[in-house]
Amino acid sequence: MLKRWKIGTSDAAAAQKLKQQGGISQLCAEVLVARGITSLEQADRLLSGNDISDPFLMKGMQQAADRILQAVDNAEKICVFGDYDCDGVTATVMLTDWLNYAGADVIWYIPTRKEGYGMRPEAIRSLHQQGVSLIVTVDNGISALEEAKLIRELGMELVITDHHRPGDTLPEAVAIVDPFQPDDISPYKTICGAVVVLKLIAAMDGGDIDPAMEQFGDLAALATIADVMPLTDENRLIVQRGLQLLSNTERMGLISLMAVCGIADGAPITAQTAAFQMIPRINAAGRFASASTAAKLFLTDDPDEAQLLAAEIHSLNNERKRTEQEILAEIQDYIRENPSTLSQRVLVFAGENWHHGVIGIVAARLMDRYGKPCFLMSCEEDGYRGSARSFGAFSVFECLKYCEKHLLRYGGHPGAGGFTVSAEEKDAFAAAIQRYAREHNPVMPISTLTAERAIDLSMLTVENVQGVAILEPFGEGNPKPLFVLEQVQVTDVYALSSGTHTKVRIQKNRVQQDVLIFRFSPAETGIQPGMVLDFLISTEVREYQGRDTLSLQAVDWRISEKMQEQSIAAQTAYDTYIRQEALPSEAYYQRMCPHRNEMIAVYQMIKKEGCISITQLCQRMQNSGMNLCRARVIADIFSELGLLIYDAVDDQLAYTEALRKRDLNESEAYRKIWALASASAK
Repeated sequence: MLKRWKIGTSDAAAAQKLKQQGGISQLCAEVLVARGITSLEQADRLLSGNDISDPFLMKGMQQAADRILQAVDNAEKICVFGDYDCDGVTATVMLTDWLNYAGADVIWYIPTRKEGYGMRPEAIRSLHQQGVSLIVTVDNGISALEEAKLIRELGMELVITDHHRPGDTLPEAVAIVDPFQPDDISPYKTICGAVVVLKLIAAMDGGDIDPAMEQFGDLAALATIADVMPLTDENRLIVQRGLQLLSNTERMGLISLMAVCGIADGAPITAQTAAFQMIPRINAAGRFASASTAAKLFLTDDPDEAQLLAAEIHSLNNERKRTEQEILAEIQDYIRENPSTLSQRVLVFAGENWHHGVIGIVAARLMDRYGKPCFLMSCEEDGYRGSARSFGAFSVFECLKYCEKHLLRYGGHPGAGGFTVSAEEKDAFAAAIQRYAREHNPVMPISTLTAERAIDLSMLTVENVQGVAILEPFGEGNPKPLFVLEQVQVTDVYALSSGTHTKVRIQKNRVQQDVLIFRFSPAETGIQPGMVLDFLISTEVREYQGRDTLSLQAVDWRISEKMQEQSIAAQTAYDTYIRQEALPSEAYYQRMCPHRNEMIAVYQMIKKEGCISITQLCQRMQNSGMNLCRARVIADIFSELGLLIYDAVDDQLAYTEALRKRDLNESEAYRKIWALASASAK
């Protein structure tokens, strides 16, 4: 699906000045200037980050530390109650590990994904029967109003540590530590649950953050990256230090986890390495089995047990990837049979026995691929359980709230959410989603990608790209720099990993580079040798056979800016037409209605070549006024007549041997657009 590019401009003089003053590479200076940083003072503030603030500035911290230490001194049984994602697992491990070192009588509990997020009455009663007198939540608890009452009624006490936003009423607890609770004066609030625990550990150790960082900074860094916290200020410092600690960790579980990830012992670890290799495996335990497996991995001191648990998590992650691909393939088959689905304002898909642990990931992939909000739901015992992802002005939470009369339960925020709907209400819910989108987003958001600037291939050297590394760690709030390569020629296209990925060789002004495209087969890219394209890329330096090599990865590609904007407008018009909504002007029907000689030319071209992408079709016939909208109408007509096959997933038209000659007027799609175009011309 088409995306809009927002490309920054370069101030060459300012970049040159910053380069000279700071002794940094030209490309690094260009990135800083593109982000509005033109002085060494500004650069230092960005790169250094703020010191970690005094943990006692967080409301409730003193009370929480005192009560937990009292429980340790009195040999009370303590339960650390966590969550099944990476943040919840690492926070559970950190606090449990510290309490074990302090000599506490401590157990931990992480619910399964099937149990659901947060505390449940059954689990609380079970802990009471085990003799627990103090429950300390990590990464949850701020909304546990009824559960807190039950804890008090059973004679236990509760300390809540969380980082989610509270409701109007707070639970009953001995202490609540949450940066978003009323009257909290801590200066930096966008921290994950594990960092709240890091500060709690520091508070129990007298307020000194350094010992806590030395012992648990590696886990806190992983959690911060996993929970997509902004990598600025305190978080930047925690992740910088934590990644250094991770490279030299003595924690058996992390050593074994890095081994199954293929990370060399002692190798520098970036935020991207953590995000794309380590964290998915940690989360896979909670998605496919029990997050307890990951917690046990990080708590064990036994190298043999660590290797076994890491291997189990690695296997679960492979299962996660296979399951994702199976669900995605099923949805893509549906799209091929029902291409008009992609014209809806919101993509909504339902299936049987889709693993609820991965449908959120699949929804995110579909949203990224097709540039539209996506709702996925899978049939389970109590109805359909679903997950949604969105971007821009379309709010998942507000949409779910609008549809709440159809739902059994729901929750979330603007970008993501979860829900359960009965089988009887499923179709009504799907219709309500589209109705909400039509009423509240008459113009649906266009996915936008931001690049620092357009650069020449000649600027992409190992030295220049290595120079940008001082801006790491990259992540939320400090994104990895993206660059645009304009009007480069494609010389070769290669399939990688049995067609799962693609490598494209490009050149311009006698400079040649390879660009990798992940999760797209060559057919899905629509790229062929000889095409002249713009590429939006990220850069990286990797070690290969003992030397540093440059790696370019394509985030997106297009024919040109002008064609992109025309294509976005044409795609929007086509989607509007397919949804049977009014177009801005009747003249649109004339521009999207194909002429007979044009259709003959398309048919003959595809018969000769076998197949061609819609993008290529528009490029080759642009002199005759071909646009994406008209090309899609042609695809619909020929598909209906059985003369060509349109693959909506690959966005390609392919030749097929027709059983008999067909007349265009046999096509309902052709008759409809011709009638509308004729009426608008009068």
